Amino acid sequence: MTSLKLYKSEKLCSKTEIEQLYSQGTSVMAYPLRAVWLAVPPRKEVQPVSARFLISIPKKRIRHAVNRVLLRRRTRESYRLNRELLYPAANNAGKTILIGFNWVANHEYSYATIERSMKELLSKIATSLTSENNPQEQ
Repeated sequence: MTSLKLYKSEKLCSKTEIEQLYSQGTSVMAYPLRAVWLAVPPRKEVQPVSARFLISIPKKRIRHAVNRVLLRRRTRESYRLNRELLYPAANNAGKTILIGFNWVANHEYSYATIERSMKELLSKIATSLTSENNPQEQ
């Protein structure tokens, strides 16, 4: 069993990588979340990771800070528990996946809805990553 901890190295903090993600990344949607992702070569780190992520809950959509924090925690928890869907595809590709999760709804949703959306996003990213690396002959 792999560890379910969420390490600092898994969080996307670099300004240049965030700019690269949003300028060159591919977008996938599963309401109420939208994910922008980009596969890049792994950085030379002490502990290389398969995926790094960030979560954005805009003030324009969710006005109260308490509610934004709640949604951010729910989104982070659903990613932490379901990130295993993404790891086989990332390891086979030999790349690190940068992911930005953006909130697109105008109101709050339950954890179950967010988790369903997260599973859908991660499986979409994994399938498109495997199809990029293993093009089928037609």
